[in-house]
Amino acid sequence: MAFHRLAYVSTAALLLLGGCSGDDDRSDTAATPAASATTSASASAVTIPATLKAAPYIDIVSGSVDIADVAAKTGQKDFALAFVLADSAGTCTPTWGGKTAITDSTVGAEIDKIDAAGGSSIVATGGATGTYLESACSEDQLVTAYETALDAAGSNRLDVDIEQSVTVETVAGALAALQKARGTAITLTLPVAGTTQGLADAGIELLKAVEDTGVEVTVNAMTMNFDAAGGGWGRAMTLAADAVKDDLDSIWTDKSDAELYEMLGVTPMIGVNNSGGTTKTADAKYLLDWAAGKGVGFVRFWSVNRDNGNCTDGSVASNCSGIAQTTYQFTDQFQAYAD
Repeated sequence: MAFHRLAYVSTAALLLLGGCSGDDDRSDTAATPAASATTSASASAVTIPATLKAAPYIDIVSGSVDIADVAAKTGQKDFALAFVLADSAGTCTPTWGGKTAITDSTVGAEIDKIDAAGGSSIVATGGATGTYLESACSEDQLVTAYETALDAAGSNRLDVDIEQSVTVETVAGALAALQKARGTAITLTLPVAGTTQGLADAGIELLKAVEDTGVEVTVNAMTMNFDAAGGGWGRAMTLAADAVKDDLDSIWTDKSDAELYEMLGVTPMIGVNNSGGTTKTADAKYLLDWAAGKGVGFVRFWSVNRDNGNCTDGSVASNCSGIAQTTYQFTDQFQAYAD
């Protein structure tokens, strides 16, 4: 792994320079109207990297998919690396999947493949299982843990996936300090509760706390594992995402509809979900068409590891979708959203 990625200057120097230190994402931190020049009261001295329009999740420690092969066959170059957790002892030590060292050379070699393809990485913390850094760390420790993980991946983009209970003040405070120090692009990934409710109460509470700190964020709606009464699953996912947009409207009251959709992302679980509907390629097309029509800021999916038809029995597996499909069929669909 190319450890030159770790060469961030100190927080004090960052603030004096008025911008974040270079990383492997430096080429796409130039200002764009959409996102990259966004600043807030908390981050007025830094420039935030542009939103990656399409960056599917990949279980980076599983070894079940070849990133170079995905990039060569689909053109997909940007990925969200899942998941950084506390270590197996539950201490505030960032690890890949709760067990693999954050500087592990095998994981580093996979990240190097993203770099070699000209892509960018997003570091994703949290997820469905494991001990969260957000639970194991104090606020100051959490900032350091985030920085350690970002530096290891050569990234300045953080995706905080919250599917467990956390202390919202700790998370909001750490994200504010992180963004102020280095201009990190921050996404909060939150589960939807349904087609009309939008986010669950815990998600709303976290967003309100983050908004109070002045942190500039995007919000990724997990359009998966919810009950959809009537109609197709593709339509159900769009209704749920639209309900999340309404949640954002109730918190960021000064933003226009166009601005709210720009800060919104959508992420389905391809193929068979743990509960709720099954995301077939036609459902993905419906969701992507809706997203394009609304000007949704970005799309992702869980996960590239599952994007194959190696199991078609309707089972839920980590390395196949459970439905009949061609290899990387969903990746092709979602990658087109970035074009």
